[in-house]
Amino acid sequence: MRRRLSAALLAVVASLLLAAPLAADDMVMEIVPLQHRLIGEVLPMLRDLVPPGGTVTGMNDRLILRSTPANLAELKRVLASLDTPVRQLRITVRQNIGAQNQWQNDALAARLQAGEVGVTVGQLPPPGTPGAGIDRGAGDTRFGYRHNGTQGSADEANTHFVTAIEGTPAFINTGQVVPLPSQSAVLTPYGAVVQQSLDYQPVGAGFYVTPRVAGDTVHLDISPYADRMSAAGGGIIDAHGMDTAASGRLGEWIPLGGAASAYHDQQPGVLASTRRQGSEAYDVWVKVEVLP
Repeated sequence: MRRRLSAALLAVVASLLLAAPLAADDMVMEIVPLQHRLIGEVLPMLRDLVPPGGTVTGMNDRLILRSTPANLAELKRVLASLDTPVRQLRITVRQNIGAQNQWQNDALAARLQAGEVGVTVGQLPPPGTPGAGIDRGAGDTRFGYRHNGTQGSADEANTHFVTAIEGTPAFINTGQVVPLPSQSAVLTPYGAVVQQSLDYQPVGAGFYVTPRVAGDTVHLDISPYADRMSAAGGGIIDAHGMDTAASGRLGEWIPLGGAASAYHDQQPGVLASTRRQGSEAYDVWVKVEVLP
């Protein structure tokens, strides 16, 4: 029992001695100039390595170290691995958008008149209606068939690149600012007044990125986006984008992700039918290279 108490007491005394502040006579101070990095980049790590009683401060491009000789040597060794040249990076983002759509409409109509009795089935397509069709008859007796169809595809590839310093956020954008009409109602003592105005909406493509390099691996916080005016018109904007963190090897293409969608719509009728179908795909890649 006595041996157990002695061992526990020795452990407590040893921990108190280790936690006690170092005597002033045990301290040495040295001023170390930084060659490449900023003070804020190295101070947090160095402060975690200083024993109680020691200090690490800085001013301008110089560090002020106050610690024991052994710990001071350790701090300088760690500092040598931190105070390395800042690398410039070329970051390239490639965004691909592909779309296909198809629309088809078939309509059949007829009107028959015999004396005072008339029968109309469907709606007769007016003369000159776009599409392929046939029309027969005249007056109150007519027969018509019309076929309309459209098919389209679009492939768009946006490639942007920016030069950035590792650890520093960067941004690049290309596009245009589109005026979009809008209206709002304002209540007045005489009633509601509708006001017309223009809102300017940026439409373009680009990305935000913060790169960090460790050896031959790059870590990215990145937000690419690609907006465009919809082919459907009406001020509709097709938006694509993501917000993600990714990592990969320097100099290689890194897949960030993508999306794919498809639609199929059919509205059958007795003498008319409409069919719509289409698909869209979006994928993003990034490559980071170290500039000489």
